[in-house]
Amino acid sequence: MKVPAIIRSGWWVAPAAAVVTLIVGAVLVAPLFDQASGGARGADFDLADATVPRQYIVRAMNRDGVRALVTPAMTDATEVDRFNREERGKMLVPDDRVIGVEISGDARAYPLRLMRWHEVVNDVVGGESIAVTYCPLSDSVSVFSREVDGVEVELGVSGLLYNSNTLLYDRRSGPPDTPLWIQLDGRPVAGPAPDIQPRLALRRTILTTWADWRADHPDTAVLAPSPDMKTLYKRDPYHSYFGSDILRFPVDPLPPAGGLLLKDRLVIVTIDGEDTAIALPALAAAAGTRSGSLDLTVQGMALRIGFDVDLGVATVEPLDEPNRLTAIRYAYWFAWFSIEGTTPVMIPGAG
Repeated sequence: MKVPAIIRSGWWVAPAAAVVTLIVGAVLVAPLFDQASGGARGADFDLADATVPRQYIVRAMNRDGVRALVTPAMTDATEVDRFNREERGKMLVPDDRVIGVEISGDARAYPLRLMRWHEVVNDVVGGESIAVTYCPLSDSVSVFSREVDGVEVELGVSGLLYNSNTLLYDRRSGPPDTPLWIQLDGRPVAGPAPDIQPRLALRRTILTTWADWRADHPDTAVLAPSPDMKTLYKRDPYHSYFGSDILRFPVDPLPPAGGLLLKDRLVIVTIDGEDTAIALPALAAAAGTRSGSLDLTVQGMALRIGFDVDLGVATVEPLDEPNRLTAIRYAYWFAWFSIEGTTPVMIPGAG
């Protein structure tokens, strides 16, 4: 039988593969997102006095469509090794990214391969009630104190986004009485009287690899997988999203063209209450390597920043006056620009 020329040429393979990828991505992502247009559809949340443009508040899923955790089970590095040996599929491999938190000698790792299915972990570390948060759409990591005006909150996933960043809510007070806080900076933007509601207080964290965190913290606790979510943990619905500069939800304003790509990664340091966002590609350009470390002076403070552009991780070590460094966060460039506005990105060696 004669094979048609169009098949013999083989040109159809790449488009066909792309179509299959889109279909598979849609199947995997469908349980996560049920998008509705417009900020007016806040369901049970109060958006009447929103302090940001309501057309950029988007319902991406139902409230608690992503299951936030409360004082979850933890395991240790030895158990991670056992799981990797005995279970089908790895729990953690050396290059996996983890959110690292250490308070009063209590070190804990929160793997992103679990966090993308939970986004919020309400935990107690070193005696402090904190919320470890991650928004895959912004690749943003923030850790907050859970004490707000002397009251302990329990953060959950509202199902709403602002500029492609998760809006968090207090599950203890519940809608419509809860503020809605931006995951990237803890700013209240909706709910009852959002203009006078307090911000969530940021804390320091590290986004690094499991290998590096374990080497520095051999006795670390590790967020344990929820047994009923083993199948989901093996999936990565954001793989194609991370591999392109395309956004899934409306964002405004977008950064100006040129310079950084929308999804170039930043590490944001807060020193004496002032934020400085540092682009990982800029660190690489200044250091002449895709992975390494660089000593910088930021707001008069000496820092050593270790980075790996390809893995999307960075560590920040204060070389003096460590108490001046009050918070460390991570995010895509587009998310930082659209949410924080005019805050500049520091380019090492410039100016």
